[in-house]
Amino acid sequence: MKTNSIKIKNEILMFVSVNFIITFSMGIVMFFVYKYIDKAAISDFALVQMFYPALTAVILMISNEKNNIDRNLIYFFKIYIVLCILSMIVLLTGVSDFPQYISKILYGLICAFSIAAFYLIFNNRNNCFEKIGMVLQKNFKNVFILCLIFIGIEFVIAILNGFIYGNFIENVEKSIKLLEFLPFNLLLGILISFISFFGEEFGWRGYLQPRLQVLFGKKLGVIILGPIWGLWHLPLCFMLYSPKTPVYCLIFHIFYCTFIGIFLGLVYMKTGNLWSTIIVHLINNYMASGSGNANNIVFTPEILILNIAVCGIVFLPFIFTKEYRKKSSRRTCEFYS
Repeated sequence: MKTNSIKIKNEILMFVSVNFIITFSMGIVMFFVYKYIDKAAISDFALVQMFYPALTAVILMISNEKNNIDRNLIYFFKIYIVLCILSMIVLLTGVSDFPQYISKILYGLICAFSIAAFYLIFNNRNNCFEKIGMVLQKNFKNVFILCLIFIGIEFVIAILNGFIYGNFIENVEKSIKLLEFLPFNLLLGILISFISFFGEEFGWRGYLQPRLQVLFGKKLGVIILGPIWGLWHLPLCFMLYSPKTPVYCLIFHIFYCTFIGIFLGLVYMKTGNLWSTIIVHLINNYMASGSGNANNIVFTPEILILNIAVCGIVFLPFIFTKEYRKKSSRRTCEFYS
């Protein structure tokens, strides 16, 4: 048991170290080119950054568990590594040579690789993708219900923000309009862009969460994951999300990632299906971008406190759900084995 504990600690340390080294190295590049490129191109750094957590997890799994991984899954991992390398090359060369085409090329790569990966996963004849929780039909009813709950949460957040900032009717109307197009955009997003959300969710939920939970327990493991995930957003807080108030932005992300991480952790434990958190993450980003509240935000102390309070109100209660009281979750049991 002690040997296993040391192994898990080393895996956590390696994951966090490699993930942050890649992220912050690209963040340094972003810092140096920030003043010389179109601000829209900064969003491309955010897009590619989504790949890094899963890239780190994939590299570590191939290094440590290659003999225990099915060759079809290894093939999928290699495809993902190729996507990451190509995307980073496009980003690094494009900022100086073809900045106006970076987004088009990246979205083309994401679309092509998402469709190819979706085909591989859908034709999962030997069930090898169960190892990483990527079985689309697994616990589908729970996945569907939890996604509906999250949509409800997003609507509640819009209502609370409307009361706080005095734009209740505008917020509700905007949310309803976004929800009208959500089914189509969600299905399309799953097909042509899920690989981006896999990038974050496999890294944070699929790889890091079960390891932290083995060491610290289900509640504390998820809570520890939150600040790590929040700090990972540091380069984006300084150059994309809130260049004028980056420190407040980073503080918000630490709290926000902790709070929403409680819900995402619950979703993953309840379903044992990584698709569930990928879809929730996709819905979250769609609602945020559609509401126009994603980039160039200016935080004040009052806005920071109110936003943290709203997120805490809607997400914190999930830490007291039955799934967090159980001795072991579906995914934690599978990680043990």
